[in-house]
This record gives sequence, C-alpha cells and structure tokens, in this order.
Amino acid sequence: MIDDDGFARIQLVQAERWLPHPYAVRILEELELVLRQPKISGAPIGRAIIGRSGAGKTTLLKRFVEEHRNDEGGCPPLFINTPPGPNLNALLSAILEAVNDFKPGARTASEKMNRVLRILGELRPPMSIFDEAQNLAEGTEKQSRNCINAIKTISNNTGTPTILSGTGDLIPVISYDDQYLRRWRPIRLEVYPDGQDFVGLVNAMVAKIPLKKQDGLLAPSAYRKLYKYSEGVIGLLKEILIKATVEAIRDGSEKLTVNHIRPILDTIES
Repeated sequence: MIDDDGFARIQLVQAERWLPHPYAVRILEELELVLRQPKISGAPIGRAIIGRSGAGKTTLLKRFVEEHRNDEGGCPPLFINTPPGPNLNALLSAILEAVNDFKPGARTASEKMNRVLRILGELRPPMSIFDEAQNLAEGTEKQSRNCINAIKTISNNTGTPTILSGTGDLIPVISYDDQYLRRWRPIRLEVYPDGQDFVGLVNAMVAKIPLKKQDGLLAPSAYRKLYKYSEGVIGLLKEILIKATVEAIRDGSEKLTVNHIRPILDTIES
C-alpha cells in the first residue's frame, strides 16, 4: 500500500532531472558554439541534434534554455515544439505561440511569416530550437522542403541560428540539399554503452531515488537486466527505475533489488 508520503516520493523520481553525463555535455558545448558564433554577413550556422527517442534530447535542450534565460540582452533562446507533420501554417503558428503571440489577425501562411519576421526581428532571440523536428519528415518532400525553407528564411532574415532536434528520421529531411547539411550539421546524442559508464549512470540515478533503505550499489544481475531493456537509453532506464521504485515502496522493502526489476522486464518482454 502506498501512502501520501510514498506518492510524494514517487513524484520526485518521476520529475524531470538533469544528469550532466559526458554525452550530454558534448551537445551542450556544441550548442554554446552555435550561440556564440560571431554575427557576420551570411547564414547563421546551426546544428541538427540526432538521438533515439528517450535519449534525453528535450531535457538537455530545456536545460540549455534555462541556463541562458537570464543572459544580458533580454530574450532567451526560443524553444519550439515542432507540430505533427510538415504543415507550414502550423509550424509558423508554433513559432508565434513560442513568443506568446496568440492574436488571430494572421491566418494565412504568408501573413504568419510576415508576423514571425517582424516579431523575431524585434525580440532578437539568440537562438531558435525546434524540438521533435523529425515530424517534418512525415509528409511529402515538397511539404518538408517548404517548412525547412521557412526556417532557413527566418534564420537568414533575423540573423538567428537554429537548432533542429529529432530522431534519425530527421536525417533524410536535411539531406535534401547540401545547403541544409552545411547549415544543420548532424551531431548525435549517443546512448550509453554497456559497461562501467552505464553502471555509473544507474548508480547516479539510484542515488537520487528517495527510498528509506537504499544503500549503495545494485546486484550485478540488476545492471545486466537494466541494460538489456534500456540499451543505454536514459528515458527507458528511468521508466523501469520508476516502476521498480513503486514496487519497493508498495511492498515496504524500501530498497531496489533485482526482484523488483525482473518481473517488470518479464512483463515488458512478454
């Protein structure tokens, strides 16, 4: 049985948490290079952050935005949720929503583009980040190009570098044109390899779990089972640790063991 204290502790485990692991730090350094590039004539250079679903791309990007929220100059980097499918009108609406512009005056894509250019020209954000950008691959090549070209036009006209973040499905979209690849050079957010790095990651996550009797390392078989399921993907690892924590609180043991992990993995694999 889970009491109010148990539910509160489970919420702590479920909360988005930043882990400064080496793969993420490398991406943050690349983002910093993009942000700090000199303002020169020509197209601002961005990056395409590529990683598996659950690899931690969104958490990392939001961390970057928060780190620069109070920079001198006012506007922080814009974080834009790319809408489902390569719909130009919806994409421009998402950009306007990111700057809290919900006025219904602009209805057509052309009107929205003009409004985006005007507002971003006034705000001058240091960077625009398009998360879940693999959604641009879900239509025809023409639709995808229309959206990518719109992002490129906005970047050129406002002098704002852009980041595209998504799964490997984004690669074909930025491969339509050499100009796209030069502007959004892909860089991968790697998953953890099996071995000591993964063990260290699990230990860092377990150390943050508020179980009353959790003390030290897990059994070797627990690490093997966790890697078999997660394949080094942080999001999947967190999912199984949350479920195991729930079981450790529910049965009163207050400590993670392989007995909490094994039944969950068996259920997933069946």
